[in-house]
Amino acid sequence: MTLYSNVVFVHIVSALALFLGYGLEWTVGALLRHSSTTDQARAWLRVYRVSPPVTGAALAVLLLSGGWLAALTGGMYHAWLIVSVAGIVVALLIGFALILPRVSAIREALPEGNLPLSPEALLQLQSAALPTLIRVRALLAVGIVYLMITKPPLGASLIVLAASMVLGVLFSVTSWSRGSSTSAA
Repeated sequence: MTLYSNVVFVHIVSALALFLGYGLEWTVGALLRHSSTTDQARAWLRVYRVSPPVTGAALAVLLLSGGWLAALTGGMYHAWLIVSVAGIVVALLIGFALILPRVSAIREALPEGNLPLSPEALLQLQSAALPTLIRVRALLAVGIVYLMITKPPLGASLIVLAASMVLGVLFSVTSWSRGSSTSAA
């Protein structure tokens, strides 16, 4: 058992934790859209609150362990790693600039108590933007994992990340109709 193998283990467990958090977001993003009462929406938002601390801690450990592994193996200047880091920055921007403000807007639009949902709250809840952004970010993370496994050259790395984001959009198509009764998948 070496330090290297332990860091690889921590890196993999952190990736699993990140996907656990993203899975919670994916599920909540889908189920929020079908909330018919204020209490239902608040219940799903309480479940969502678990995700940011899990994904934040997982991402911090991923970056630290991945940085250490890349420095140790001399991989800091490989194209796949540079593209992966760019993908991580895009995922962070999607989370902080686009997802979190939408979740906050939903919270703010909910009336006090268990009053019926206002038209503004319904509009926020039924918007396809949140599930689409969540799915794009989750599939972007899958693309980054693929890059780390296959280590392709620059052009292929860029194609993989672009394709993963397109897949995220395609996985969201079912959420684009308001009257949709699709499941969380």
